Amino acid sequence: MFTKSSIPSLVCCYLGSVFLLISTLATGQTVVDFSIPRISEAPMIDGVLAPGEWSAASRIPVNIEIAPGDNAEAEVSAEALLMEDGEVLYVAFIAEDPNPSQIRAIYRDRDSAWNDDWIGITLDTFNDERRAFEFFVNPLGVQIDAIYDDVNGREDSSWNAIWDSVGQITDTGYTVELAISLKQLRFDESESIQTWGIDISRHYPRDRETRIRSQEMDRDVSCYLCQISKIQGFENLESGRNLEIIPTVTASSIENRDPAVGDWKREDFDPEASMDIRWGITQDIYLNATVNPDFSQVEADSTQLDVNNTFSLFFPERRTFFLDGADYFDTRENLVHTRTIASPEYGLKLTGKTGDHTYGLLAANDETTSFIIPGSLGSRIASLEDMTSKVAIGRYRMDVFDNSAIGVLVTDRRGGDYSNSVVSIDASLRPTDSDTITIQSMHSESDYPLMVQNRYAQESSISDSSHVIEYQHNDRNWDWRIGYYDWGEDFRADLGFINRVDFKHIVATIGHTWRWDGDGFFSRIRFAADYDRTEDQSGLQIEEETEFFLNMNGPMQSYLNGLFGGSETYWNGQYFDEQFNMINIGFSPTPNLTLSTLIRYEDVVDFANTRLGYSERWGPRIRYRFGRHLLLDVRHQYQNFESNGDHLFTANLTDIRATYQFDARSFIRLTVQYEDRERNQSNYIFPVDSRTRDLGTQLLYSYRVNAATRFFIGYSDTGFEDDIYNSLEYTNRTFFAKFSYAWQP
Repeated sequence: MFTKSSIPSLVCCYLGSVFLLISTLATGQTVVDFSIPRISEAPMIDGVLAPGEWSAASRIPVNIEIAPGDNAEAEVSAEALLMEDGEVLYVAFIAEDPNPSQIRAIYRDRDSAWNDDWIGITLDTFNDERRAFEFFVNPLGVQIDAIYDDVNGREDSSWNAIWDSVGQITDTGYTVELAISLKQLRFDESESIQTWGIDISRHYPRDRETRIRSQEMDRDVSCYLCQISKIQGFENLESGRNLEIIPTVTASSIENRDPAVGDWKREDFDPEASMDIRWGITQDIYLNATVNPDFSQVEADSTQLDVNNTFSLFFPERRTFFLDGADYFDTRENLVHTRTIASPEYGLKLTGKTGDHTYGLLAANDETTSFIIPGSLGSRIASLEDMTSKVAIGRYRMDVFDNSAIGVLVTDRRGGDYSNSVVSIDASLRPTDSDTITIQSMHSESDYPLMVQNRYAQESSISDSSHVIEYQHNDRNWDWRIGYYDWGEDFRADLGFINRVDFKHIVATIGHTWRWDGDGFFSRIRFAADYDRTEDQSGLQIEEETEFFLNMNGPMQSYLNGLFGGSETYWNGQYFDEQFNMINIGFSPTPNLTLSTLIRYEDVVDFANTRLGYSERWGPRIRYRFGRHLLLDVRHQYQNFESNGDHLFTANLTDIRATYQFDARSFIRLTVQYEDRERNQSNYIFPVDSRTRDLGTQLLYSYRVNAATRFFIGYSDTGFEDDIYNSLEYTNRTFFAKFSYAWQP
C-alpha cells in the first residue's frame, strides 16, 4: 500500500538529487548561424518573388530529412529568405517539387492544413529554448500558427496571430511569402542585436510523410528547441504603439419549443457587444482586457460518444482573451482550463517574461459558476447558476540551467458561501539530453454551500493535497517512464480540468522503436509494454492493468496503432476481469482520399448494471477532397454492448461536415450531427428509454480578413426523439451573426 506520509520527503529527495546532477552541466556560449539584414523597402506579399525584391535577404537551405530518414539529404530542396525593416519580419519560401501535380494542398480555414504540404518558420524569440512561435503555410497561403512549449512538450494551435501570407503553386513546386509584424511576437526589449532560435520546417506528404528541416536533429536528444539554429538581427528596434482593440458584435434570433405545448416561442432579440484589448506595455510584457467576452459557439464542437462513461468530457477554449498568453499558465496537470469561466462580465490578464522569469496574472468574474466534482470512479458537474464568482489566477516560472524550470501556480474562485483555492509547485528538470523529471505538488481548500453539500454529498469545508512524480527517457531506440501519482480524496481544482481524484497510481512503461529510412515496407515500428496499478486513498485496489502497444508506419501514409491487454477492475463493490483489443488504422490511397477506422473489442464493465459486459466499437472516418475547394469529412462511431448474455444497447453517432472553401479567407460549411441510442429495457435494472435520438444541423458562412477580423452568419437547429415522442421533435432553431474587427491604432 502506498503511504502518504512519504510524499514530502520523496519530493525533497528528488529535487535535491536532480539539482546536484544538473549543477554539473556547463552552459555553452551561443554560436550564431545566420543573420537577418535590415531593409528599407518592403516586398509585396503576393506569393510571387519578383526579380530583385528579395536580393538582400539572408538565405537558409532546407534540405535535411529528419523523418523517416535520420539527417539524410532530402530528395526535394527548399530555401527560406529572411529580412526585416524594424517593424516586420519578411519570409519567403521556395519549395521545389519534381511533380507539382502531386502537391497536397486545399483551400481551408486557418489551423486546419496539418495534413497538407506546408513549410514554415519556428522562432524562439527569447532564445531560452523553452517556448517558440510557429508560423506554417500551405502552398495556397493557408495559415497555421501555434505556440510550442518545450518545457511541457505541448504544441497549442489555438493561439492566433495577425500576419499575412500568400502562396502559389508553380511549374517547379510552390512559393510562399510571409509578413509577420513584430507586434505579434514577444521578445526581450533591447536596443542591442537580438539573438533568436530559428528553425525552418517542411512537411512533404507523398507515399510516406517526410519531415525536412534546416538543421540536423539528434534523436538521442529529447528537447526540440535546444537543437535549432541561432539567428541575429533586429538591432535598434524603435518602440511604437503596440495596441490591438477587437470589438465584437453578436446577434441572434432564437426560437425554442416545448414539444408538450407545440408552439414555438421567440426569445427577445438582444444583440451583444464585447471588447478585447491587447496592449504591449513592452515587447515582453502584455496586458489583456475584456468586457463581456463572446462565448457564442459559432462552430460546433466535435461530437463525442458519451455512453457507458463515468467521467466528464473535455472541450477546448475558443475565446480570444483567454487564448492569448494561455501557455504562460500551463503546468503538467491541467489546473487552468478557462472554459470553466463560462459567463464573465470582464477580465484582466498580465503576462510577461523578464530574463529567466515568466509570470502571469488573471482576474475575472463569472455569472454562472460551474465546476467538476470528481471522485475515484466518476465525476459530475455542479452548477451554481445564480451565483457570481470572482476568479484570480497567478503563475510564476523560473528557468534554471540549460533546459529546466521550476514554478508556482495559485488559483482562487469564490462567491457567496462557495470558494476553491489551489496552490501548486512544479518542476521540469532535464538531467541529461534524453531524460526529463517532472514533479508537481498541489494543495486545495474548498467551501461548499448547502445545495452542493446535499445534492453531491460534499462536506461544507474540505482540503487535500495531490502529488505527481514522473521520470521519462527518450532516445533514438528506447523510451521508458516511471510515474507515481497521488490524488487526495478531497482535492478540487475548480478552475482546471481535473475529473478524477481519490486514487494512487503507479505506472511503468518501456518501449523500443525500429526505424528505416524509407527503403523498407515500414518506416517505423514501436512496441511497448505498460504496467499500472491504482488504488483509492483507503487502500482499496481500483485497477491493476497490463497493456501492450504497437505503432507502425508504412507506405501510402499508412499507420497502425494497436492496444492490447487486460485489467482487474473494481466497480460498485465487485471486481471484474476486463480484456481489450483495439486497432486504429488509416492510410491515404490517393492524394485526395484519407481512410481510417478504429476497431475495439473488449470485455468491459457495464457500469449501469454492475456486471461484466462485452462491447464492440467501430469508428470509420472518410475525408475526400474534391479539387482544391470542397472537403467532405464523415465520421461515425458505433458501439454494440451485450451484458448478462443479452443485448444491452446500440449507439450510433455520425458527424458529417461538408465545407466549400472559396479561398483562404472564406468558406461555407454544413454540419450534421446525429446520435441514435437503442436500449434493451428488460436488461436494465432501472427504467430507461428504449430509444433516444438527437439531431443537430448547422449552416455557417465565414469571411476572414485575419485571425481577429472575421464575419460569421449562420443557422442551426436541434431536435430529439424518445419513448414519449415517436418522431423527431425540434426544440430549437437559431439564426445568428457575429462580427469582430481588429483595430491596431
